[in-house]
Amino acid sequence: MKNQFASVVLTLAMSAVCGMASAQDFVPTYTPDFQTSMALNTVVGNQLERDSRRGLASSSSSSSASSPAASGAAGAVSTSYRASPAVTSRVKSQFAAFVGSTGGHQAGIAAAMDREDFFARWGRHVSQYGLRRGSVADAMTAYWVLNWQIANDVREVDRSQVSAVRSQVQSILGGNPGFSSLDDAQKQEMAEAMILNFIAQSVAYEDAMAANDAGMQRRLQNAAVARFNNEMGVNLRSIRLTNTGFTPSA
Repeated sequence: MKNQFASVVLTLAMSAVCGMASAQDFVPTYTPDFQTSMALNTVVGNQLERDSRRGLASSSSSSSASSPAASGAAGAVSTSYRASPAVTSRVKSQFAAFVGSTGGHQAGIAAAMDREDFFARWGRHVSQYGLRRGSVADAMTAYWVLNWQIANDVREVDRSQVSAVRSQVQSILGGNPGFSSLDDAQKQEMAEAMILNFIAQSVAYEDAMAANDAGMQRRLQNAAVARFNNEMGVNLRSIRLTNTGFTPSA
């Protein structure tokens, strides 16, 4: 794999996105219960952090198969959802507004999303790591791995490592009562918000690397660390990525 986890949309005018060096994520606001679903990202973070501190992260994935279909058995609840075009349209509209509010080109990113299906392109890219569209666990796995890469300036990961993280995420979400209460629309909102954040953060870091801008790379690295510390209580620099998933740093 070349460079970041996702070198996916440099041709999609995502350079219109500004503000990615801040510790701020896009969060849709149109659904009153969305905070419930977003809180699950913190639940996953807290569990992975606890497992890492106890050195148990490997056990959460060791009994899970490497494919998305097989690892779905790790949790009692499906993390898949039936996507609605109406939900996607609203998520895209709010993401464009978010880009504008952080100093980016709102009309430019809206036009780019109209020209090409960002979610489909993301899905084609992550399929090489065994991930797919239509699953919260897959979107969360990609988001976590990308931010860990940025925080630690790691340029390459392999499919077995990504698959192991997915098994960890699937197990945690599958056993969480809050997640089981989400309907398809809420799961879709959660997944698509993480996918768009993933794309924006990936492209910002790719651009900084292409420009050999060490200062911007450091700011983006620190932003990833701060984002996970602030939102999930996880220090991305205190964990490492292995073939058994996230484990404590030596």
